[in-house]
Amino acid sequence: MTNYSMSLSKNQQALLLELYTPYKTELDNVHVLFQAQVDNVVLIFYKSGTLVLQGDYLAELKRIKVRLGLTNFSAIGSDEVGTGDVFGPIVVCSAYVKGSDIEVLELMGVKDSKAMTDRQIVELAPKLTKMLTHSVLILKPEKYNEMIRRGYNMNKIKAFLHNQAILLTTQKIKEQGEDKAPVIVDQFCEPRLYYNYLRDEPNVYREISFYTKAESIHLSVAAASIIARYAFLAKIQQFSKFIGLRLQKGAGVEVDKQLVKIYKDKGYDALRPITKLNFRNLKKNEIHP
Repeated sequence: MTNYSMSLSKNQQALLLELYTPYKTELDNVHVLFQAQVDNVVLIFYKSGTLVLQGDYLAELKRIKVRLGLTNFSAIGSDEVGTGDVFGPIVVCSAYVKGSDIEVLELMGVKDSKAMTDRQIVELAPKLTKMLTHSVLILKPEKYNEMIRRGYNMNKIKAFLHNQAILLTTQKIKEQGEDKAPVIVDQFCEPRLYYNYLRDEPNVYREISFYTKAESIHLSVAAASIIARYAFLAKIQQFSKFIGLRLQKGAGVEVDKQLVKIYKDKGYDALRPITKLNFRNLKKNEIHP
């Protein structure tokens, strides 16, 4: 069985619930809002706003896109990963997806990287990097910590990285003779604040559309998130070899245990190349120079 998932706004969800009410089936999952079946395709609408299609989904996905008014246009999507992880870098990717590529990407199973396993990311990302014009920026922890010391906050860092990645990708497609494409960013702050963060930058790309759940607007954002996640995983693996420990992602209890172990075994300086030092995990565990 094949699966495809997409994020829906409340308005999009309402439109689809109306469409699929005649096909409603019983459900027994507290996290599921609504479930339907059309022929051999099962549609599961989660309360979180995620829609999962199970089965031979391509024809039904086309029907959904028509209902939501989503057309296959070309666009550049930009997304970031690593901002919630104590260990590892922040990675931003901007990726150009042609309208003619979208059905191929849907068939490949391209979706928001947060809805994919690491194994799926590792299998899919190399194909996307060969297929799509894209730019990846990797901000290593040491550089991140330096920017924090200079007064940057997380959103300012993200704005800086997105701007650079978008400038690089727009230049690449221009050099390839492609038409100018709309740019879509998953909104992490108000557009006014985004441009204010970049007020001292000499070159700022200003024609950006900001959306929450931007991967539901255009598949380029989902493709960018997959490539960025792949680069992040590669760096985590590299840092794990460096420190001699399989580093955990996120900022939970297991990360706390690893922070304490590295600090006790190797000292504070061993954390500098692999850790975002301003995360509260360090203060909570009394880890300091």
